[in-house]
Amino acid sequence: MVVTLQYNDLTIELVDDSAFTQSPDSPTLYDKVIQAEKDKAFSPSSQHAIKIYKNNIPTVSAIILGSGGATRVDSDTALIDDNNLIIRCSDKLFSLTLPNLETNWVTEADWATCFSIHTYKDTYISYGETSIARIDKTGKVIWSYSGMDIFICLSEGNPFEMHDTYIALTDFNGSTYQIDYDGKTISYSEASASKRPSPP
Repeated sequence: MVVTLQYNDLTIELVDDSAFTQSPDSPTLYDKVIQAEKDKAFSPSSQHAIKIYKNNIPTVSAIILGSGGATRVDSDTALIDDNNLIIRCSDKLFSLTLPNLETNWVTEADWATCFSIHTYKDTYISYGETSIARIDKTGKVIWSYSGMDIFICLSEGNPFEMHDTYIALTDFNGSTYQIDYDGKTISYSEASASKRPSPP
C-alpha cells in the first residue's frame, strides 16, 4: 500500500520496503536510514520508506527501520504537524522535519506495537497493542494507559475510538473501557464469560 500526503508544494509517499538491506548491494537505496539506537542490535521487523517530491521531482528519501512488533504502512501510519512528519514504525513514534527528514525525536510509544497515531489538541494520541499513550510535541510521554489485556478484538467490538471527551477501548477478552484525555478511567465493563475468546 502506498500512502500519499500533501504538504505545501511537497508530495510525501510512504510505502513498505521489505527488500531494503543495509548493504552495498541493496536493491533499493535511500538518502537516510533512520533507526533507534536500541534497535540496531536486532533485525528489523518493519521497514517504512519515505519519498518526498517537489513538482514531481524527487528531493529526499529515507527509510525507517523498526524492531518491535511488525507494522505496515496504512492510512493511520503518519500525520503532518506544522513542518514535521510524525510517523509510527513498530513500537516507536518518529518526528522528522519537512522537507529534509532530519530526526527531531524518537519515542517508544508502546511496549509491543504502535498501530496508529492521532492528534488531540496540541498533543498526539498513540493507539498501541498494550497501551494508549498521550505524547507531547517534544516526544515526551504524558501518560500511558493499559488494560487487563491487549487492545485487539478478534470479533466483536472496536478496540480504539476517539470521541470529543473520551476514548473508548475494547480489549482481547471483550472488556470495554472509557478513559478521559488525562488517562483516567471513566468506566470499565468486564466481558461476560460467553463473550471471551475460546482458548486455542
